[in-house]
Amino acid sequence: MFHSFFTATSKTSLANQDSRINSSNAGELLSMQDIHISHGHKTLLKIDKLTVPSQKLVAFIGPNGAGKSTLLHTVLGQHTGTALKTDGQITIYGQPINEVMNNGHIAWVGQHERFELPLTVLDYVLLGVSPNLAWYQRPNSHHVERAQNLLHDFELLSLASTRVQTLSGGEKQRLAIVRALMQDTKIMMFDEPTNHLDIRHQRFLLHYLHNLVRQHRKSILVVLHDLTHAHRYTDEVVLLSGGQVVAQGTPSEVMTRPQLSDVYDVDIKMHQTEDGLVFV
Repeated sequence: MFHSFFTATSKTSLANQDSRINSSNAGELLSMQDIHISHGHKTLLKIDKLTVPSQKLVAFIGPNGAGKSTLLHTVLGQHTGTALKTDGQITIYGQPINEVMNNGHIAWVGQHERFELPLTVLDYVLLGVSPNLAWYQRPNSHHVERAQNLLHDFELLSLASTRVQTLSGGEKQRLAIVRALMQDTKIMMFDEPTNHLDIRHQRFLLHYLHNLVRQHRKSILVVLHDLTHAHRYTDEVVLLSGGQVVAQGTPSEVMTRPQLSDVYDVDIKMHQTEDGLVFV
């Protein structure tokens, strides 16, 4: 189930935090210091210091088990393990992460979204506005119009009255993304959002996220497996291996053939095409 991470706070506190986040320039978004996530004697994530810029599309790449999803789940305060030990400090725009999370400033789509509620596609998308409503309020006509526009953009409008349980895997993935977009937060996080999507919808999604950063100054963190997509659409790349950050910088700086081949333990080739580099 999609998590909105919204709890009641005083209007003054929430307004002040809104002001700080909305007025933040393209500086530091996320800071992680002395992060150590372990399960028993196994270290899952060990980061001495990681700083992620705001108003950028930032990709986390690396082989299976590198710690990409663990890193995002650590930021979100979610752990799928039953006995994980967590140490370290995480801030968003210099504020404690739990304050930002509790006030609904981060939209999130995970790898395995659940669609158990007996809702239509439109009703499910409208749940995305719930963090911004009081308990007695309901979505208004403006919310419905925006939801319909997003459903149209992601080719789901014809399914607006359909029950979510009947959708295909790709349709559910796009629906989860639309619901996150309905939250209209400055910060968005996606864990492998291209899962279940065909090539056309993968390209549309990443182009869409790229434009959100450019046109609306969103800050977007995304876990990606497709190296071509990471190089082509993102502003910054964080390369992980064995739970540690190997390199961070622009795609051209980080995604060199020797470095990728070493981290992925396979010979990775790069081919120049009219659309940019392709990694195989």
